Amino acid sequence: MAQILSEIHLAEARVTKLNRVSQDSNTLIYKHLEKQVFRKYKVDTAAYSKSYTYYSSNPELLADIYKQVTEELERRKKKVDTISVAKATPIVQPQKPVDSSKTGKKKLTARIKTVVDSSNANKNKLPARLKNLKK
Repeated sequence: MAQILSEIHLAEARVTKLNRVSQDSNTLIYKHLEKQVFRKYKVDTAAYSKSYTYYSSNPELLADIYKQVTEELERRKKKVDTISVAKATPIVQPQKPVDSSKTGKKKLTARIKTVVDSSNANKNKLPARLKNLKK
């Protein structure tokens, strides 16, 4: 019974979280989810109602059942929270220190030379551009 009640309360929470405008829509969705729970535990509405009525007339037993329900829901919440934290935490590979002697000094020197050369080429074009602007 505790498992069924746990799932019923989860179904209620799902419907509440949907925030449908129509109460009829909420009821239809809840009834569908409730049927799924009953199907999962091979219980029909009559058997569930009879069982719930029995436990309701025995408050101590119902308290024990709801203690189990609370424990089950807390266990599930902890599991979801753990998964959420795991998904939110990026996996970062530690970076190996770079040995500057292996970074390719030739490539770096060539790149610097290219940048300097392009700067020099632009410097040579600057006087011509200024002349064109003055005209």
